[in-house]
Amino acid sequence: MRKFIILFLIFGVMVSLCMCIDSTWKHRPENTYVVNLTIEGQPIQLVLRTTVREALSTELINTNDSDIVKSYLSHKIIYIEYNKSLPLEEGKLSVIDLSLKLGFLNPLYRHVIVDDSVFKNESEKEKVINSNITLILKVIRGNRSATIEKVDNRTYIIEGNSLKELDKAVSRFVLAIYKGVAEKS
Repeated sequence: MRKFIILFLIFGVMVSLCMCIDSTWKHRPENTYVVNLTIEGQPIQLVLRTTVREALSTELINTNDSDIVKSYLSHKIIYIEYNKSLPLEEGKLSVIDLSLKLGFLNPLYRHVIVDDSVFKNESEKEKVINSNITLILKVIRGNRSATIEKVDNRTYIIEGNSLKELDKAVSRFVLAIYKGVAEKS
């Protein structure tokens, strides 16, 4: 009987956590920089570099949130490609933010997050880039406003024409992943 009560309590906690995930996401204030989620039973405060409303204004080309999550969960290596000479105030800060937020989920999903700095030579880099287990994220300071474009099954272009626009695109990408992971846990 005692085991039954414990199982019932655990089930009740799990149901309430699931309800918490849905209600937190669906009733989020649009002008906030913070999204509260529950991942693997742990409350997480996702702090964005832009408001939720601005992040959601990012144009998605050939993709959607569930597609981004599926790509994230089905690859073990995340290769972030970006212009190394890009100054912090022109976009490198967005790249750092992306890397940190993806790295925060590493204890749960065990991704290896890399960029050019970890490779000894070009052939080593090509081997990783051409691997089917690698998700490629190209962060570009380009001509378009905040945009996420899926090029193929393993490559996304995250683009913005300013730090603000890159922040919107990166925040949308991260928001999709965190939201999707929270819904799956």
